[in-house]
Amino acid sequence: MSLRDPLNELPSALGGGGRRPPLTEPVALTQLPPPIARSILWEPALLPAAAIIDDAVFITQGALREVSRHIWTAPDQEVLGFLLGERLESPETGSQYVVISATTRSSYVIAGDSGDPIPDDAWQASSMEARRRKLVLLGWYHSAPSLDAAPAPRDLTSHRQRFGEPWHTGLVVAPSGEFPAGGFFRPASDLGGAWIPFYEIVDEGAIYADGRKRTVTPWKNYVTNDATETTTKVAVARPNVGMGPIQVLVPKGHFEEQKLFARKRSHPGMRMSAHRRRERRKRIAIVALAGVIFLSVVAYVADAVLR
Repeated sequence: MSLRDPLNELPSALGGGGRRPPLTEPVALTQLPPPIARSILWEPALLPAAAIIDDAVFITQGALREVSRHIWTAPDQEVLGFLLGERLESPETGSQYVVISATTRSSYVIAGDSGDPIPDDAWQASSMEARRRKLVLLGWYHSAPSLDAAPAPRDLTSHRQRFGEPWHTGLVVAPSGEFPAGGFFRPASDLGGAWIPFYEIVDEGAIYADGRKRTVTPWKNYVTNDATETTTKVAVARPNVGMGPIQVLVPKGHFEEQKLFARKRSHPGMRMSAHRRRERRKRIAIVALAGVIFLSVVAYVADAVLR
């Protein structure tokens, strides 16, 4: 299967749009070929395929799982975190790109539409954590109840205030059950104000002999031309249970996934998990047993009174 290299499709270009804060220290570039062969190129469904930006975004499946785990700890709140990794440069072409390989969580919760989504203490703590782990602070992420066709103006403004380099990246994820969505954005790029493409670096052993790649990206607003196989190996947290996220690995093809979705729409009971179904059956059995005991006691008392 031939994989095109969007890193060389367009010349480097930096958009304007606001004053950028200077970096506190220079970031050295690691010389390494981009891992395109073991990556899945995801493009926004509404973006033409030729509109590829410079400073391409690569993210490991491990980092995607970390983001998912964090978001599912509080699916009804807007949580905040930061993206860590490396800046690299292709020794053959000189094209620059970033690889997001880790995340760091913030205890801060974004409340409403007012205030700064990235407070000073959270930004400073993430910078210190990046230095401690000898990584580069590449950007930030937060969850949202839903995802619009473009990044919110507040996200763009906050990003420009904290992250002024053209390679800095923002990520918004909407953990909806029926229509999960997500999006990377860069206000300083040519596509400022729009979602941008990204590469998902697959795990070792996640590329099959026929060329298919196993993906953990469930977002419905991105498309790919690569041959992929969907997996549910993303963090699924049970609310109010201290066991932490539970990982499930169930590969499904796209056709099987569509059939399952159609069955769920026609049979709403299928949306309930096996664990919840077992708990519901237990509750029904307990209620039925309590009813039998109550009726037996009433019959016994009535018989005693009549005597």
